[in-house]
Amino acid sequence: MDRRNRYFTLSYRARPWLLSWHVIIYNLLLTWQSSPMNKKILVGSLAGGAVVLAAVAAYRLLGWNLMGDVNSLKLDLSRPDALVMTKSLSSLPRDLLTVPLARDVLREEFLFYYEQSEDRLGLKGSLRRIAYEHELGWGDQLLRMVLDQPAEVALWRDADGSLKHFAIAVSRNQLTRLLEEAGKVALKDTQMSVAGELRVDGDKVPVYALNYAYNRTMLFAAHGQRLVILSHPGMLYGGAQGKSADSAAGKTVASLLASDQSKQNIFHPQFHLDQAAPDGHSIAVKADFLSFGYQPFFGALEALRFDFSKGAWRSEVLVNADKLHKGGYDNAALWPVLPHDPSACFSVPVDWDALQPMLKQMSGKTSEPVLPLATQLQGPAAACWYGGSRLHTPVFVATRQAKAGGEALYGSLFTAAIGGKDAVRKTEAKGVTRWERTVATSMGEAKPALAVAGDTVVFSADGKLVDQVLAVRRKQAPAAADLLPDAGHTVGLIAPASLAQLIEREAYDTLPAAHEPVLRAAANEHLAPRLAALKKYPPYRMVLKRLPASGTAWETLEWQAVQR
Repeated sequence: MDRRNRYFTLSYRARPWLLSWHVIIYNLLLTWQSSPMNKKILVGSLAGGAVVLAAVAAYRLLGWNLMGDVNSLKLDLSRPDALVMTKSLSSLPRDLLTVPLARDVLREEFLFYYEQSEDRLGLKGSLRRIAYEHELGWGDQLLRMVLDQPAEVALWRDADGSLKHFAIAVSRNQLTRLLEEAGKVALKDTQMSVAGELRVDGDKVPVYALNYAYNRTMLFAAHGQRLVILSHPGMLYGGAQGKSADSAAGKTVASLLASDQSKQNIFHPQFHLDQAAPDGHSIAVKADFLSFGYQPFFGALEALRFDFSKGAWRSEVLVNADKLHKGGYDNAALWPVLPHDPSACFSVPVDWDALQPMLKQMSGKTSEPVLPLATQLQGPAAACWYGGSRLHTPVFVATRQAKAGGEALYGSLFTAAIGGKDAVRKTEAKGVTRWERTVATSMGEAKPALAVAGDTVVFSADGKLVDQVLAVRRKQAPAAADLLPDAGHTVGLIAPASLAQLIEREAYDTLPAAHEPVLRAAANEHLAPRLAALKKYPPYRMVLKRLPASGTAWETLEWQAVQR
């Protein structure tokens, strides 16, 4: 078996976890070397890489049987989690790898996997068979029509949180003959049928279902010069027989098919995108998806965006200034208490008032009412991961008002929120109050801790990280701020070497050699060299130098190398 076939076989079996690490690695690579004018100004985003790869995967046309999980999700087709505008879907993966660092770490197998995936090959084979048996000329032409021309791709998250469901919308002037032939094929082919009907601009438009592989079915419809493809029938149909149309979803698809361009761009306003087609690729993803649904707690950050044009990537963040409190994104107080060399560390402008409903609910379980905590806490908060800890045990740091007092409120909240049979252990020394409890988990014994020291509040499921923050605050350990020239405008910090350490530990802990020899071998052959390459790069920080005075606007997010 040659090297490429061996990679495909191992990657296919390892896909549930291997692609996850591809995502994490690629986030760091997006554009760290993209600027020929200034190597320090870089673009990209850790969270954005997940969206980038999901967008690349869009043309793979995923799908499954009609009564799959998508029906139970009840997707709101009018509000996608991500939107891709591209001059060519097929060129997107290659353009992503124009960054030297990306080529160094991911190499050519990245392209080979997506270009030779079983879904795309199955779809191509089905279209070729239909074209051959019915004497048609659009087998490969249909794929080129979608992949090699300008298109928009909207993506929605699945129950597992990944972007699995998508709609592709394109404008073409060769659709008339295709529609006529598709209608004839649907009457007599075993893989293509008429799934339903939509009303578009007063016309009746048939919706076709194409079963292109086992448990793989997609929908497509065309009207005038517009073609829309849905990755799964359940995005539009449901019910006991899978034939009941969702009226709201139908209206969204009808808008995408309409001749009026303002209707076609139905998704643009919620992403604050203009109507112009990009000269390259533009990928926007909502903060609610990136934050696993916690975005209401920092509503000022609405989305991230990545644009590729003329051989360079750049990133932007969508900021709603009306939801920022005074000084709500000044991070000057956070970085001086955060330990140096984080795998990844991000700050968000928390809306502490949004905690009130949760605190009210918790008050019924606490020894003291904890609602006042919402008024004591202020400014942004940080979440940081470190190579010496675990992926599920980040440390959270926030700031409270000076001389706020009320330490007992924090202890009451900790006792109620952290369950366990062991008693809570409280210690007080040198102006620091610390609570800890031993908790038995499926992953072993954990010792989560909460501490209050002056105006700093810190929590982690790994108590050792809490102690590290306290040591930094006492000036007994180096701080992340020691290498930051502008801590107030720094919103993120990534150390590739530390990140590689964290990824390596998590990956190999889930793949014990005795139980997962094949996947372990795949990790040794493909993941380990990439992590070794990642460790060679210096830390980078994300800088947001400007905020809108009012309203909502896209602001440039810079990546800058951190001098050691």
